Amino acid sequence: MIKFITLIFALLFSSMAYSSAILPGGLKGGDLTDPEDDASPNSLVGYNATFSASHENFFTGEGAFNVFDNTVGSGSAKWCCDGTPVWIEANFGSDLYNLTSFTITSGNDADRRDPDIWSIQGSTDGTSYTDIFNYSNDGTSPFTARLQTVEFVFGTDFSDTNAYSIFRYTASSQVSGSQHQINELEFFGNEVPEPSIIALFGLGLVGLGFARRRQA
Repeated sequence: MIKFITLIFALLFSSMAYSSAILPGGLKGGDLTDPEDDASPNSLVGYNATFSASHENFFTGEGAFNVFDNTVGSGSAKWCCDGTPVWIEANFGSDLYNLTSFTITSGNDADRRDPDIWSIQGSTDGTSYTDIFNYSNDGTSPFTARLQTVEFVFGTDFSDTNAYSIFRYTASSQVSGSQHQINELEFFGNEVPEPSIIALFGLGLVGLGFARRRQA
C-alpha cells in the first residue's frame, strides 16, 4: 500500500514539470520591445516600450535595463543585483497585447544566482498586476547551462488570454546566496485593438448596413 501511494505521488509531481523549450540558437529576436532589432544596447533609443525596475542603475555595470538590450553575455549584457524580491517591466503605453510566448536567458556565471521562484505578470494600469506564468521550484532554476535561452509558450506553459499593456518579470527567490541574475527577457504577442476602436468599427458596420437597406 505504501509503495502504491508513493507511486501516485511520483506520477502527480512528475506531471507538474515545466514544459519549457531550450532554444539552441539563443535569442529569437523581433520581440515586442524591439521588433526591428535595431534599438541601442546602451540607451533607451529605438525601443517600442518604456522600462522601469524595482532598483538598479539602468546604464552602469550589470543594471536592470540590460535584460532588454538584445545582447547576451557578461558584464553590461546582464542584470545582476543584490537579492530578491526584484522586478522589471516593459510598458507599451496604450497598446494592448495578448502574450503568446516569452524567453528568459540565464546569466554567464554562478548558477546559484538564477531565479527559482519567479513570475511573469500583466497589467493595464501599472497598479494591479495579474500572474500570467508562475515558476516555483525552490532550489532549481529553469536553466541547465550558462547563457541559455529558455522559451515558455501560451497553451503549453500558461493559459492567460487577457490583453495587457505592461509585462513584468518579478522574482522572489534565487537558487542560493544573496545575489540574483538573469541575462535577457523577450516578450512576444498579438496586438489587441482597444475596446473603443472595436465599438467604432462595429458602429460603422451597422451604419453601412442601414445605408444599404435604405438604398434597396
